[in-house]
Amino acid sequence: MQVPAERRKNTRFKVASGAYAMVTPLAHKRSEILDISRGGLALCYVPQKDEPKIAIEIDPYLHIFLEDISFCLLRIPIQTVSDVEVKTDDISGSVRRRSVKFGAMTQNQMGELEYFLQNHALH
Repeated sequence: MQVPAERRKNTRFKVASGAYAMVTPLAHKRSEILDISRGGLALCYVPQKDEPKIAIEIDPYLHIFLEDISFCLLRIPIQTVSDVEVKTDDISGSVRRRSVKFGAMTQNQMGELEYFLQNHALH
């Protein structure tokens, strides 16, 4: 069996604990960032029982922030690349991994993302 070619253009980095993302406008809980690059990120979340499935298709923005709010990058346009179940357990139910690609960012957002990668990504 042939291994599929890597589609990512940018290296992904793990992040220090306490780094979160929130997809808006419909999601209302923070999600832990699993890895991040200049082109996108992956996050882990537990879907809300009342969260509409349509949120996966129409959520246009992502916010990145640290738990202590010492860093906050707002309104990054995104496109969901994948959203898959990674585990199910009796306590939290379904846990999902969502991968997103960043859309066009402002110069300020690109600078803030670079700052985040330099100071909070694990190289």
